[in-house]
Amino acid sequence: MKRFSLFLVPLFLLFTFVFCGKKGPILPPIKKNPQKVEVFEIAQRGEKLILEWENPAAYTDGSSLSNIAEIEIWLVEQERKNAEKGSGGDKKVTLAEFERIARLAVSIKKERFSAYRAKRSEAPGKFRYFYELTGKDFTPKNLIFGLRVKDRKKRKSEFSGLLSIEPKIISLPPAGIKATVLKDRIEITWYPAEKNIDQSSPPHFKGYNIYKLNEAGLAYCLNSQLVKERKYSDKDILLGEVYRYFLRAVISDSPPLSESDNSEEIEVLAKDTFAPAVPSGLVSIATEDFISISWDANLEKDLAGYRVWRKMEGEDKYISLTPLPIQGNAFNDTSVEKNKRYYYAITAQDKSGNESPKSESVSQTIKEGFL
Repeated sequence: MKRFSLFLVPLFLLFTFVFCGKKGPILPPIKKNPQKVEVFEIAQRGEKLILEWENPAAYTDGSSLSNIAEIEIWLVEQERKNAEKGSGGDKKVTLAEFERIARLAVSIKKERFSAYRAKRSEAPGKFRYFYELTGKDFTPKNLIFGLRVKDRKKRKSEFSGLLSIEPKIISLPPAGIKATVLKDRIEITWYPAEKNIDQSSPPHFKGYNIYKLNEAGLAYCLNSQLVKERKYSDKDILLGEVYRYFLRAVISDSPPLSESDNSEEIEVLAKDTFAPAVPSGLVSIATEDFISISWDANLEKDLAGYRVWRKMEGEDKYISLTPLPIQGNAFNDTSVEKNKRYYYAITAQDKSGNESPKSESVSQTIKEGFL
């Protein structure tokens, strides 16, 4: 056994000397640059282009990126050679061409990031930049934008995907916005603008988008398809609540979206001034000591109850037997005398105090000697 162990020792040492110092293939160093901007959108709003994006959160090696120092917005202006055919007829600018010919439109330093952040309630990491259009931008041309970011060590990301938009001469915002509160909806009406943003006429637009603001003040579009008429009904309402709306004229409803500026904003109190339906199905039954009446139940969700009205034969005016609305759809009148005819009617009342007209009346008499 001892001899076998002495044999293994030199064999192990030989193996170690042969393989321990062997080098593998030389690999290039891993580059640690910021990842590129992935979420990037563009739209026209009146005389501005709105660029929205989210900064990357990691480096290309997967490590966390929390020290972006600069956001660069680059631009290429491409003259349109086939203006009458639409932008599809123009040669698409490749990323390599863009890197070669683009100019720096704006550089946003870290200390100014807060001025370009969207509201916290919209998206925590969203940024927004407004590019002001000038008269020369409305000649047939495409504006092509790309973004990239840099960290504190000047390491830069690749360019984002490129977005192209053709600035359009579009209508001024709609005017004369009015809202009418109906029982089941708010109906909004308006007038088209008379001119475009360059004061030319007639106004250029294809339809309208209707926007509603939520409790946080964020606007969202109500219509799923372009509104062609000059009215819109919002049926997602609750009476008693306050709602705010504005409109935009639209010249292009496919990406990139091209809209007018916002119209004036209107605030509407959906005041409940609508009485419940008139109760129906009223019947009466005479017993030995009282007159019992019943009726069909109303279906209103905000129903507070019913009021019972009575008058005697020969009288013109009803008096209320229930100053406060009662629950349920039946009532026993015990304050009656025999051999006298009584007439009854019912009204329905909602929680806002709106009261229906009186129902059709029924009459009843408790006769002497009732069996």
